[in-house]
Amino acid sequence: MNLCLRCRRRLRTCVCGLLSPFETASRFLILMHPMEFKKEKVGTGRFSHLILKNSEVLVGIGFDQDQRLRDLLEDPTYETFLLYPGQGSLDLGGTEFPERLKKRAQFVVIDGTWPCAKKMMKLSTCLHQVPRVSFRAGRVSEFKVKQQPQAGCLSTVESIHQVLCDLNRLGLEETSPKEENLMEVFRHTVRQQVALAQDPERSGYRKKPFSLPEDRRPSKKWEQRLLFFHRLDE
Repeated sequence: MNLCLRCRRRLRTCVCGLLSPFETASRFLILMHPMEFKKEKVGTGRFSHLILKNSEVLVGIGFDQDQRLRDLLEDPTYETFLLYPGQGSLDLGGTEFPERLKKRAQFVVIDGTWPCAKKMMKLSTCLHQVPRVSFRAGRVSEFKVKQQPQAGCLSTVESIHQVLCDLNRLGLEETSPKEENLMEVFRHTVRQQVALAQDPERSGYRKKPFSLPEDRRPSKKWEQRLLFFHRLDE
């Protein structure tokens, strides 16, 4: 078998040797879309889970009937927040969040493309009343193999890394600098994918030569994607 059963990547691109798992006071629940679980080449949600000891992955689209998620949401030792943009979301970069927090934090993270995430949210009514948190820092994604709608739109691993950076700054976590392993593994996988995409010997990998996001010409569908992003909080 040419597949690592732990990180679920091909053996030539296995990242298990780079992982440095660590504990967090906060718990991360990663709700992974089936497309991410089966087909995603980089799989940031998967290796984020392998690095974060206090995390769990649940795969699906609609989670209203998922008993495990229900049990985790009802865990009295944690206060649950949904990492998702929206009206009234708490800014993790401000002072309001620590004043709001009464227990250890539990973050629900949607792992999927923006359109997939919207569908997962629509079908998972159990999440509709969960308080939302987001970050307002204009951080630009380093996910060079994918183009994001705008600054601040981050991959799953970049989002989790930003959450941990903010929590450390607020004194709610003491993981620094361990959380940097998330970005180290992420950058390694991105470099791998860029190298593979630029390899002329890998015929059929792409119909067109690989180009960096800043050099790409947006398609006509891109305006619809931007419009979708701006409507996430509706």
